[in-house]
Amino acid sequence: MKRFIAAALAIASALAAHQAWAQAPAVSDTVPSAAVPGQPTDIALVGGNLAGATGVWTNMPSAAIELTPGIEGNGTKADTVSYRVSLPPEAPLGIYGLRLATGQGISGLRLWMIDDLPSIQDSGANKTVETAQELSLPIAVDGACEAESYDFYKINATAGQRLSVEAVARRLGSALDPVIRLLDAAGRELAYSDDEAGLGADSRFVHVFAEGGTYFIEIRDIRYQGGANYRYRLRLGDFPLPTAPFPMGGRLGTSPKLTITGPAVESLAAITVAIPASVPGGRLPLAVKYPDGQGSAMLSLVVSPLAEQVEFEPNDAPESASTIAVPGAVNGRFETAKDRDYYAIQGKAGQRFWLRGRTRSLGSPSDLFLRLYKADGAMVAEAEDAGTDDGLIDYTFPEDGVYRLMVEDLNRRGGPEHVYRIEAEAYRPGFTLAVEADKFDAPKAGVFVVKVTSARRDYNGPITLGLEGAGEGFTLANSTLANNVIAEGQNEVVMNVTLPSALEPGQWLTMQVVGRAKIGEVEFAARASTLTPLRAAFNGLAYPPAELDGSIGLGVSPVFPDFFQLAVDPVAFPQIAGTATFLVKATKLNGFDDPIALTVDSLPPGVTATVAPIEKGKAEVAVQLTGPGSLAEAEYPFRVTGSATFQNQPRQVALPAAVLRVVKPIEVAVAPAGAVARGAAQKVKIVLTRNPAAAGAVTIAFKDLPAGLTVPAEITIAEGQNEVEIDLAAAVDAAVGPAGLTVVATTKINDKPFTVESPQVAFEISMP
Repeated sequence: MKRFIAAALAIASALAAHQAWAQAPAVSDTVPSAAVPGQPTDIALVGGNLAGATGVWTNMPSAAIELTPGIEGNGTKADTVSYRVSLPPEAPLGIYGLRLATGQGISGLRLWMIDDLPSIQDSGANKTVETAQELSLPIAVDGACEAESYDFYKINATAGQRLSVEAVARRLGSALDPVIRLLDAAGRELAYSDDEAGLGADSRFVHVFAEGGTYFIEIRDIRYQGGANYRYRLRLGDFPLPTAPFPMGGRLGTSPKLTITGPAVESLAAITVAIPASVPGGRLPLAVKYPDGQGSAMLSLVVSPLAEQVEFEPNDAPESASTIAVPGAVNGRFETAKDRDYYAIQGKAGQRFWLRGRTRSLGSPSDLFLRLYKADGAMVAEAEDAGTDDGLIDYTFPEDGVYRLMVEDLNRRGGPEHVYRIEAEAYRPGFTLAVEADKFDAPKAGVFVVKVTSARRDYNGPITLGLEGAGEGFTLANSTLANNVIAEGQNEVVMNVTLPSALEPGQWLTMQVVGRAKIGEVEFAARASTLTPLRAAFNGLAYPPAELDGSIGLGVSPVFPDFFQLAVDPVAFPQIAGTATFLVKATKLNGFDDPIALTVDSLPPGVTATVAPIEKGKAEVAVQLTGPGSLAEAEYPFRVTGSATFQNQPRQVALPAAVLRVVKPIEVAVAPAGAVARGAAQKVKIVLTRNPAAAGAVTIAFKDLPAGLTVPAEITIAEGQNEVEIDLAAAVDAAVGPAGLTVVATTKINDKPFTVESPQVAFEISMP
């Protein structure tokens, strides 16, 4: 059962405001690579960005996890953090998943084990027989192979002693393709293993020593490659080396009796397993050991709701075929080389069934080959396992009758360990789903984006997607529409998922993407697979632990930093013209340079805006306003809002108090240079303030010019000019004292005459 384990470290102390976002933790190693049932195990997680660890997620059952006490600075270092893992004595051996969370997000999955062997570390100096690291059995060594190198271990054995050696590497997601050898003191090879059947790239052997003495275990990569990612767990003791149980599967809620297949299992008694009513991932972990052995071996039992059968010999010819019920599951074995097994199926016209083989995905060394025949011996379908598929026949019976399924190993191999399983299920229209990542990091109240693809089976309608296990408050939409539906006739959708604001930085959870549809009268559901990203993360591991498929981690990081700001100068909107243009200016931050969409609202009645985005690489854009020319002179607040997305995070920035000032389309002012003496002239500057709509020629006149003063008869400020300087002359008998000047400007705007007066300007008429 999956659990969330809270860390003792407070989340708040792990965070700092406005830290660089998305520095999610990365775990590259766990030391040791296994926890021991029934006792505390301190696990050092090694990697990067580990400071501020807030907890560990694992699917180990009933695991209690806390920061290891007594380590100075534990939880504050970037490269390592230590946790104490406590498991109950009955914790089942096997390979499980682990994620570390910090205030910056959650790590990718790391595979680790429950193992009842004690652990030590590779010394790093054991590259020759002479410098071999001496071991006391039983033991498990956690190490890493270097390129073009070997690791050697030294053991002492007695005559008749049995030794099992197992390299667990690729099964833990390592890049290592291990080869292991047993050498005597003279360097003679006594045992060798590479790519052991049923283990993929991993290796193992069992050896009984004829003589007591000193011996050596050698491990290396088959390609002589190496590095930090070429890690292994080398297990040594007296334990069986099973490949699979037989039968390979059991029905939920039953208690089947199992025998164990594989090397060195002859002395193992049959076991009875109580299968719960529900098993995550459909795989039940098992462990077996010798009554007087040292250490246990791990394997698993597939469980399902199907009725289970076991083959009955002889069934190696069509006429002696065993009858199997459909739907149901049958478990068989190729007892000897070239063995073939036949099964009789009562088919009915129009029935469509899947006949699915299961071997390598469950630990069997067999490559399965299936053929289906009609009663007259004509072959109607065949399948062989390819890639990671164990073989599937999808067939619709054209008529009533007995059909025979032939099953054999592709290479005609056989033996007690060559077990197989055939699952026969009625075909159902539906779909499968997949996602491209198995973990996401999102800022507080932010967004993560997940692409979901579907493979349809005779169903073309909509598929509604949801998050299960995540809790309440998630929004499966972008700014304009819900995007959690794969539309009719489509095979993919990109979901923008917004986190609930209640989730704080440092929290984490696991969830699944589940698609649902009503197909005919049947409610159909499918969980999205994460096998593709898991295989990539685990160096091509063909069969990651089944219970991890579909499990998606989510980590919460700090609030995403601002990445743009907006500014607008006061906007002048001229009467009569009814148009204006202003600039919206952006300051782009933190590497952001994408477009910013703009909206302008809360404008005065009748005024509309023509708005374009601030484009990539640009820092401003012009906005055109259009409205009635009869607006009263006043200041009107309005709002400019910018919207953009950076690293999938949407952001809106609003300027709620931009100001639109309704003004005259042209304004005029007069600026005398000083007092005017009787009988003299003084320069006077007339200045225009134009709106672009008032760009034409302007005629200037003086209103109520004081007696005794004269100006030019015609004064014009040409198109494109904003000022003119004239002579203001005073007659010799002009009245001395204060006087005032008012200028009247006349022009055409939109072919309509417009006149405006300047404020009166005071000046003096003085004596010469």
